[in-house]
Amino acid sequence: MKKNRVIKSGIKNMVRHKMRTFFMMIGVVIGITALTLIISLGKGTEKEVMNNIERMFSASNILISAGGGRMMGGPQPGGPTTTLTISDIEALQASIPNIDMWDPMQMIFGREVKYREKSTNLRIFGHSPTAEEVWNRSVSSGTFFTQVEMESSARVALIGEIAVQELFGDEDPLNKQIRIGTVPFRIIGVLEPMGTDPHGMDRDNEIHAPITTVMRRLMNVDYIMSAKLHLRDPEQMDENVDDITRILRERHSLAEREPNDFSIMTPVEVREMVSAANRIFNLFLPLVAGISLVVGGVIVATLMLISVNERTNEIGLRKAVGARARDILLQFIIETTVITFSGGVIGILLGILGVLFMASMMQMPAFVSWQALVLGVGFSFGVGLIAGVGPARRAAALDPVETL
Repeated sequence: MKKNRVIKSGIKNMVRHKMRTFFMMIGVVIGITALTLIISLGKGTEKEVMNNIERMFSASNILISAGGGRMMGGPQPGGPTTTLTISDIEALQASIPNIDMWDPMQMIFGREVKYREKSTNLRIFGHSPTAEEVWNRSVSSGTFFTQVEMESSARVALIGEIAVQELFGDEDPLNKQIRIGTVPFRIIGVLEPMGTDPHGMDRDNEIHAPITTVMRRLMNVDYIMSAKLHLRDPEQMDENVDDITRILRERHSLAEREPNDFSIMTPVEVREMVSAANRIFNLFLPLVAGISLVVGGVIVATLMLISVNERTNEIGLRKAVGARARDILLQFIIETTVITFSGGVIGILLGILGVLFMASMMQMPAFVSWQALVLGVGFSFGVGLIAGVGPARRAAALDPVETL
């Protein structure tokens, strides 16, 4: 029996049994769509986060945090640690010549912000004017706050692009007055877009103000959450970390066996943390989508076995007129692989559309992973082969005398 006749016969059978073909295909479509969507969104988010980390944390940076180590000062179950102060950082700069500049940071995790009749809940960050260079983030319009405004605890603020959309819509926010809680602030600048940080926080949905204003007018505290240092010579990083630890322990009057009430993060630790997260990320996401593919493969194998049982007379007749066992085997394998491969192509297309839609909804760059496309094609073809071999071998082994 010629191969082209086997292929044509298999395709005609798929067309003849449309409902069965549909249910066999739908399982693969769902699995490949999930695979494409999850891996592409995951890789896109990973790429954006990595770009932000490289932008925020260079080889010359050290991050000092009050209490336990958190890159951006996440909330602590036991409440904030109040021992780290601006005077601590000033003392470090006075004692360590390699510190070029630094920026203290304080944060309010959520505070109601109003503009006329509109209101939303936003994170409020307190920074110094050096944040523009230390954190490598300036303004896309307007101006950054100045040293004079920080020293006078001026009620001025910078606003992220997403927060602009929520509060102002299409209206220009510059020089408009908002209220953070009950305190009025004047918008003097719109922050450059930044996207998502390593903690998954949208850094475009926040407000920055002079740290003295945040500490005195909004929080009434005299401590800071963290400070980022920029070194002149990154080769002195290890030596400087030892000096920082010694100076802060002395200033905080910590006994020899008493643990630090601060944490220090260096670029090496950041890279290790990101690498560990990526390993989990790259293992978990394909595994989730792979479960869908396994379910789809089971569905395909089950329906093909049903097809074999229903077509025993057809198989017996083909064998009686000269079809060999390998022709029957080839026919059933072709049917399953064509169905699953077609489902894979449809799933990839739906996955790409899903990525474009989700990227638009989440206001992030659309990123379609080539790994997802390769895996989608490979898995769909592989599922067809694996799911089709068992039913095909069973069909090829049928005795024509018994089937007829």
